[in-house]
Amino acid sequence: MKVKPGRYTIWYLIGLAAVVAACTSSKPIAEWRDQAYTSGPFDNILIVGISDQVTSRRAFENNFVDRLGEEQIKATAGFAVMPDNARPTEKNIRAVIKDIRFDAVLITHLVGVDEKTVYQPATYRPAPYYNSIYGYYNHVGGYVYDPGYYRRQTYVKLETNLYDAGSEALVWSMQSETINPSSVQKLIDAQIKIVVKRLKVQGLLPAG
Repeated sequence: MKVKPGRYTIWYLIGLAAVVAACTSSKPIAEWRDQAYTSGPFDNILIVGISDQVTSRRAFENNFVDRLGEEQIKATAGFAVMPDNARPTEKNIRAVIKDIRFDAVLITHLVGVDEKTVYQPATYRPAPYYNSIYGYYNHVGGYVYDPGYYRRQTYVKLETNLYDAGSEALVWSMQSETINPSSVQKLIDAQIKIVVKRLKVQGLLPAG
């Protein structure tokens, strides 16, 4: 079942995951880079998160700025230079770029949330050994059978675009997928981690 972003906010839908992953990670499912673009890497980036909730937007932008700071890359959270009581507008972004002279703008937004029923195949595992006739019989006689079952999983898809601030041209774009994020913070951390990794691979952030 696909859930449209307009119906619920991403931060509410995260709570609908039926299985909580112990370690949340994101993976790219689509990626594009302008191969003709030869400038970069960027070192003064405006970070913009698109969210209906101000607190979620602030958390994403702040965490991203902190992460880039660890790499000695200058970055600024959108809410710090634009009104954070509404979604940033084209007019807001243009004005900020002109005033502060960023060399790139990174924007992340929700693509969608899918809820799927996934079948977990049956598995076999060795029977435990016990110091008794029945335990021994089970130990040498076979394996314990775990029947298959169905479970619900939540797939959160985000898209991140990187623009050259001077030309306003799209330089890089990636859609990522996170399965069963156990919290908003874990989703944010996983997204930032994969974005930074891919931007370094593409030569758009300093290798560090």
